[in-house]
Amino acid sequence: MMANMLFLTTAIVMALAVAGVLVWAVVRKPSDVPRDNVADANAAVYRSQIADLDAAYRNRLISEQEWHQSRDELSVRLLEDTDDASAADQPADRVTRAPAWGVAVSVLVAVPIASLALYLSLGTPDALAPAPEVAANSPQQELIKMADGLAQRLATEPDNVQGWVMLGRTYRTLGQYSAALQAYDRATRLDTGDDLKLERAEVLAASNEGSFEGEPWRVIKAILQAQPQHIGALLLAGSAAYADQQLPDALAYWQQARARMTNEHPDVPALESAIAEVQQQLGVAPAAAASDGASTLTGQVSLAATLQSAASPSDTVFVYAVQVNGPRMPVAIVRTTVSQLPMAFTLDDRTAMNPAFKLSTLKEVVVKARISKSGGAMPQPGDLIGSLGPVAVGTTGLDITISERMP
Repeated sequence: MMANMLFLTTAIVMALAVAGVLVWAVVRKPSDVPRDNVADANAAVYRSQIADLDAAYRNRLISEQEWHQSRDELSVRLLEDTDDASAADQPADRVTRAPAWGVAVSVLVAVPIASLALYLSLGTPDALAPAPEVAANSPQQELIKMADGLAQRLATEPDNVQGWVMLGRTYRTLGQYSAALQAYDRATRLDTGDDLKLERAEVLAASNEGSFEGEPWRVIKAILQAQPQHIGALLLAGSAAYADQQLPDALAYWQQARARMTNEHPDVPALESAIAEVQQQLGVAPAAAASDGASTLTGQVSLAATLQSAASPSDTVFVYAVQVNGPRMPVAIVRTTVSQLPMAFTLDDRTAMNPAFKLSTLKEVVVKARISKSGGAMPQPGDLIGSLGPVAVGTTGLDITISERMP
């Protein structure tokens, strides 16, 4: 109890000190500020805050949800402040600022109260206040207010792409997926970029209780068909495959995405944790050298249009590498289904059938893709197949089309 009282006292004193600085800034001697510089200064401040927020997320000091939510709030405030600064109705090219004692009093009262409320909402509320008091100042209520204000603003700014994206993300955080999709629909009419399409597909899957079946998978596959190494599409494809319990596919997608990321990428810690979890479920031992690009094969496999009617969505697909002149046993293999085609794939030491005989020990291989009605590993008459090679181990961007029927 004494520790809590000491903390609260210290926090209130610090909040009053901050409020004092803000009051001084509000009531100090009026000055003339160029209008353009007001918007630039606001933007610089918010950019610095966003950079600090990103650093906190990279260092795992805040969760991914807190990171997204805080970035969205800062971005919305930036949009509001820069517009207010540029729209100020002042003579000539300068904005004259006079002391604002009303604002000063509000700041002096509001900052300590807001600081305490924020701690009660995000800190350790169980130790300081009962749950009903925390709920009265919950971040969710603030998000709802922000969403309502942003929606009103967008009614007069229908071409504000970033605004619609922010609104969609806010509704998504609130779990209001229908409203989120409506916002994303407005955004995608103005911006047809792949990243925005993927973001909308993820929200659509969330609205379907986590299922990527249908439109979400079609969006992901279309992007990967055009850009097999698109990191965002690979990450979401891994999530979609994992949701479908296609663990080998999820592992392949995520490993391919990780190979294209720098160690400083903010998604790396979570991605490596997901990869390790899938490897554990599959009983695959991580191999430190497997991420070496020189011992990896990546590309895309698809089914020829002429054979679409010969395969069922549930038919098993094997993508594998064999020696150019040697046993037909695969040295690396991944498994999926026809419903996932076209599909990006990665073959490396982590997908080896025999840990003692790895892809990294070879210089050239033949890469094959086979559709099996029976789901068996041994080729059977009537299986559909495609092959490419010999290709050097380490080749990327391979394009394999299943276009033949085995006699």
